[in-house]
Amino acid sequence: MQKSVIHELLAVEGDLEGAHKKILDETKVTFKKKPEHFMGQHRKLEMFRDDNIKHPEEFKALDTTVAEKLAHMQKTEVRYFDVMLQKEASNQVAVADLVVDGSTIAEKVPVTFLLGMETRLKHLRSAYEFIPTLAPGVEWRIDESQGDNVYVNAKPIEQMKTETIIEPVVLYEATKEHPAQVKESKKVINVGKYVTTHWSGMISPAEKSILLARIDKLIRAFKKARQRANTTKVVKRTIGKELFDYIHAK
Repeated sequence: MQKSVIHELLAVEGDLEGAHKKILDETKVTFKKKPEHFMGQHRKLEMFRDDNIKHPEEFKALDTTVAEKLAHMQKTEVRYFDVMLQKEASNQVAVADLVVDGSTIAEKVPVTFLLGMETRLKHLRSAYEFIPTLAPGVEWRIDESQGDNVYVNAKPIEQMKTETIIEPVVLYEATKEHPAQVKESKKVINVGKYVTTHWSGMISPAEKSILLARIDKLIRAFKKARQRANTTKVVKRTIGKELFDYIHAK
């Protein structure tokens, strides 16, 4: 007979967990709020004198017993506990190699680690998404004099420093009859220039894209490795019946 593999256990785990919670809640409600389910009754009127009247008898049958209720619950619990044990026992031997671009990064990685790393790498990627990048439209080059991974703008930015001066402008020359007419005029002249050099510890958009692409490859590699690991044969073990045998031992 063909053996089950881990992903088949995972497919039923959710259903069994739901049934487990449901049966426990239903059993607790019955025990706590419906004690009458475990009580039966027969009520009969016995007259001291015969009045020739037939008095009806009252009878209430037992709905169930505590033992029957526990046995009903036990069926679901045994299946759930066994599946959980088989899953965890199988996970102990379920491994797969982590392969990226044809190269093996790690061998025989446990399936539980593979599963957790998918989520952790997605969280890591979110941090890389916020990496600031070098301003576009500027020619950047590495400036080793400032340390590792520092860029400098290849062409410093020049900006003129200006001043406003006032110059007299003669509108009309002086004559014998009239003095010269002069008007003040403002003029902006360049008196110097600012030369600005920028350094940046950011990375280029292309470098950022490469980093994100590598993380995406890792996420896909972990997912594929997990899927391979989940084809491991299930370790057949039981524990549910053994637990209830102990609980209800005479």
